[in-house]
Order: sequence, then structure tokens, then C-alpha cells
Amino acid sequence: MASLPSLFETFLMGIRPSEQHIEDYKQGHEALRTLLRSDDTVTDFYVGDFLQGSYRRWTAVRPIGDEKSDVDIVLVTDLDKEEVTPEEAMAKCEPFLEEHYDGQWSKKDRAYQIEQDDVEIDLVLTAAPSEAAKDAVRPDGSIGQLAVGEGLDIEQGVNINQSSEVAEAFGLTFNAHDEEWRDEPLDIPDRRLDEWDCTHPLATIEWSYKKNDRTDGYYVNVVKAIKWWRRTQVTEPVRPRGYPLEHLVGECCPDEIDSVAEGICLTFETIEQRFATEGINEESPTLPARGLPDIDVFARIDGEDFATFHDAASDAATLSREALDEDNKSTSRELWHELLGEEFPEYGSDDSDDDGERAVNFNTTSRRTNVTEHRFA
Repeated sequence: MASLPSLFETFLMGIRPSEQHIEDYKQGHEALRTLLRSDDTVTDFYVGDFLQGSYRRWTAVRPIGDEKSDVDIVLVTDLDKEEVTPEEAMAKCEPFLEEHYDGQWSKKDRAYQIEQDDVEIDLVLTAAPSEAAKDAVRPDGSIGQLAVGEGLDIEQGVNINQSSEVAEAFGLTFNAHDEEWRDEPLDIPDRRLDEWDCTHPLATIEWSYKKNDRTDGYYVNVVKAIKWWRRTQVTEPVRPRGYPLEHLVGECCPDEIDSVAEGICLTFETIEQRFATEGINEESPTLPARGLPDIDVFARIDGEDFATFHDAASDAATLSREALDEDNKSTSRELWHELLGEEFPEYGSDDSDDDGERAVNFNTTSRRTNVTEHRFA
């Protein structure tokens, strides 16, 4: 069996966001957040803001071709969802957008997209949370003790034994009287359906940290590799992608894996086997959201699209198993290259299984990254 850790390390480094991408994210979101806090049309309903999405979960991959860096900012408001419709709530942001981002913004079903030269920002609005949540999402741009900007400076999972320590390790804890915020979802507007939908970003973040711990730090890199496969090797269907794809990987990646290569292979095999019936019947599976068992992450995925994706994942399962089981490292590399594309590097004489990937782990005794003998990318 050839897991090719050195080649996977190089591959993962190549698909990570570059330093320039990260700088673009930071400049874009910092400018937006500064304006949100000072604009007269927003201050009437502004509570706080924070970063969510793949950068906060450390599962982002770099833009491809003409794509731009993208980042999600949640604007927490005190708007009462019983008194304003989703359309009315989102419309309250438009004077702000007209003034500061004229010609750069557009409407999406659940957000406003701001498109600049080097970055795209999704601005997501929420209805009024509880008093505990209002206190936790502070005007200094933090959620708990982790400033938004820090989410772009570190790429890490967590390696701990007690789930109660997860939030604390990442600055996601609050004062004792704010504990209810950890279990509180937020309501975001869906303009297309004209209703308020629940989302639970903290539960999603926390679940990802714990999953990464259970996989000895390999999980986030398995996610990135499969995201890259989806974006570069699978042109149809359009969905699933983004978070629904990440959620699917989270459901199907086993905890007991010894390398990124093994994680990719076993994840594809689990997708193929677990959802074979849905694939045959052209039905989309039901996958409950983290912390919200009544919300289906795949509700918007068409059954025919899922069946097409399932076929692609099944082919990937076959190819990745052949690559993983191949004893000849050069041949194994050719198979992984076929699966993951041109970014997967050439095989060289210095590539051996003694060279370890660094998994993405975290030491809870401090808030600093603690990289193990494995290597993350």
C-alpha cells in the first residue's frame, strides 16, 4: 500500500489559498466590518458580526482561474423576524451597499454578494438573537474570544479528548451566563422562499474541530482534496458543492484513518455504498444539519444531480482504491494524478512513506497552533 505522504503534502500545499489570497480576504472583510460599525443606516439594527464558512473551518481551497477569493461575514441584527419579512430585513442593507459598494453588489437568496477586484464577500444577515448571543457577538468583531481576523491567519483543527474543551481551545467560549449561546441557532432570511431559516455556525465549526480530532488531524485535508477533485475533475452536475459537499464528506469520512490518501479512498467508498439506493432511484439523501436535526443540508440538491454525482464518486472510489493498494509508488502516483488532476505532483526519488504528512492538530493548553510530526498543508 502506498499512501505517498510527501506527494500529498506537496499537493495540499498547492491547493491551499496563497498568502495573497488570505491578504485579499483580510482587507476585504476588515473594510466591510469597519463600515458596518460606523454607518448610520446600519447602526440602528447592528449587534455584531463574525466570520463563518470554510475559512473558519479551515477547509478552504484556493481560487481557480478567474475565480476570486471569497469570504462570508455574518451581520447579526436586532431585527424581529416576527415583525419584518426576509425581503424587508435584507432591504435594510441596501442603502449601506449603495453608498459604499455602488455597482459592486448583487442579491442572492440568502445574502448580498459584494464583488471587488480581488475578493467576493457574502454578507449574511440574521434576525435578533437572544440577549446571551447579543453579548457574545461583540461589536469588536469577535465571537467568544476569537477575533474574526484570526480565522484567516490560522489553519488548524483540534486534537483534544474532551468535547467541552473545543470551544475554549478556539476562543469560542463565553462567560458563564452566556452558555446558552453555544446551543442557539441563528435565523437568516431566505428571500426566494420568503421565510426565515435556522443556521447554527458555531455547532458546525465545533463539529468540524471534533471530527478532525477523531481522525488524528487528517479530516480537514481530506475535505480539501475532495473539494479540489469536485471543482477540477467533475464538471457536471453543478451540485453538490461548497458546504453540502463538505457536510457529505464529514458524514462519510471514517474516524480511523492513517493518511489523507486512505481518508479520500474510504470516503469515496462510503459515499458509493451508503447512498447506492438514492443514486439508483435518482433521489437526494437527507442529511441533518449540525445542531439542527430538522434541517436538511441536501434539501436543495436535485435527485438527478445527486445520482450523477454519485456515479462520479463511485468511479473515484474505484480509482482511489486502486491507487491506495498499488505497491509501486510511481504507478500509485499516476493513479492519484488521474484522480486529482494536474496539481498532484510528479514522483521523485526522495518520496517515501517515512516522510510524514502533518495532520492538523491543536494543543488546548494554549491558543497557538501545535503541529505534530505530521504536516498539514
